[in-house]
Amino acid sequence: MAHPFRAALGVFLFLIIGLLLAPVSHVVATSSPTVTREKPSAGYACLGYYTGDERSFEAVQDFAEYLTIVSADVYAVELDGTITGADDFGVVAFCRAHGIEVYACVSNYNDDSDAEGFDARLARAAIVTHRDKVIARLVALAQTGGYGGVNIDFENLAYSSDIDDDRAAFTAFIHELAERLHAAGLKLAISVPGKTEDSRDNDWAYPFDYAALGVDADLLQLMTYDQHGPWSEPGPVSGADWVESCVAYAASLVDPAKLLIGLPAYGYDWDLTDSDPASWTYSATSFSWSGVPDLLAKPGTVEHWDAASRSPYANYTEGGHRHEAWFENAVSLRAKTALIAKYGLGGLSMWSLGQEDESFWSAVSVQP
Repeated sequence: MAHPFRAALGVFLFLIIGLLLAPVSHVVATSSPTVTREKPSAGYACLGYYTGDERSFEAVQDFAEYLTIVSADVYAVELDGTITGADDFGVVAFCRAHGIEVYACVSNYNDDSDAEGFDARLARAAIVTHRDKVIARLVALAQTGGYGGVNIDFENLAYSSDIDDDRAAFTAFIHELAERLHAAGLKLAISVPGKTEDSRDNDWAYPFDYAALGVDADLLQLMTYDQHGPWSEPGPVSGADWVESCVAYAASLVDPAKLLIGLPAYGYDWDLTDSDPASWTYSATSFSWSGVPDLLAKPGTVEHWDAASRSPYANYTEGGHRHEAWFENAVSLRAKTALIAKYGLGGLSMWSLGQEDESFWSAVSVQP
């Protein structure tokens, strides 16, 4: 246990260091009181990702009774180690006033036209090149922004010629960040890709050492979605069989109470006519949970159920193009939320607030 005086001194020094470094862009402090609030009737943590737009903020307000945690995915790390982003709608103040824990989610997403997506260069800048500065800035962001902690969402970490070096670098970064956050009375959540084994051939998931990260983090948010997508053949976005395999593997290495299962509030619609499986070229677009009724209302649509993955999908033809769309419904969501009790998980997370309606929350908040 840390000595109280040293801990307090450490918090003061970390805050001063963060303020002396290049400041976080548009961080807004809040003095709103934190309200003690019980979890919803589901009895487990329900985390929703807020994406910074008006529709997402409306979802935070509309479904606050279901939420125990909101992760504000509005911050990004830059090549020089600065952190950009802003809480434009005041989600921190709203969450604190309604007893919802809120984290600052910081990613390595790059929306520049020439490098759109999760950028390995940005991850490298944060965890290696500017590690000390980034850690100080993350602590300062949480403290000055009124957050209860930080959610690290760094993806596409394979950067160097040796993937084991990338894995070790991320683990070391997380270890130091966790120490600094915990010394300041703050929490750490880490978003990690779903996986069923630790294979060096999987350069997307291997850099995440579940066992080591699980020791340092307060929560591991399992991204058990995007099982299939525009990069693959049509298939379930979050098949219950695959999700359970991911959960079982994670729970064998990490305290299950630290694990949040990941659920998608979206689906993918493949244009089979424009796709070329022979060359691994696929054409697919995403659609929201709230858009499923419109999809099913298209003329000639036939809905199906895949028993193995416990996932719905549909086929239709439009403009001469054949389509296959995979999505979620209440039954498929409950098949996955049943894993929370089965494995003793901490709860669930969902991507993303603003894509759902209340029927989504009703489905995931009922004990199977």
